[in-house]
Amino acid sequence: MRQKLDLPVMKTDRKAPFRELDHTADLRVEIRGKDEQGLFRNAVESLYLLLGLPAVSDRREAVPAERLEIKGQDPEEALVVLLGELLYRATAERQRLNLQELSVRRGEEGAEGCRVVVRGGWETLTDGEMAGQREIKAVTYHDVQIRRTKRGWAARVVMDL
Repeated sequence: MRQKLDLPVMKTDRKAPFRELDHTADLRVEIRGKDEQGLFRNAVESLYLLLGLPAVSDRREAVPAERLEIKGQDPEEALVVLLGELLYRATAERQRLNLQELSVRRGEEGAEGCRVVVRGGWETLTDGEMAGQREIKAVTYHDVQIRRTKRGWAARVVMDL
């Protein structure tokens, strides 16, 4: 039986870029974007929303930007690795990425592989932000998929609760 989770409602003027899909033991989500880069940006935002954190920082202090490069054999692996890194930083190191830039590059000249580069500042999460956090243990490779649709791009990701 699936457990219903009471999550804090984040108020926003725009529609969330994801929807929850039923899955027996884990959290399965579908994330959408108008292009592949938008899909990865929305995946970052979606992870923070699913954790119960604000997706976008409203802090005004300057945070030095850092570069994070993720490599995968394909876009699906790169997505899981990126979300896994962000999940680890949020839960273990109490940090949220204030995303400034994101690029996705597939293998060039027929080569396989996918590289995702993000730039942004790492902000320390407050005790209040951590208190409302939903527990997500891991982003899994199970049934992960990225595909082009009539309206852009979509990804399905399963997270272990």
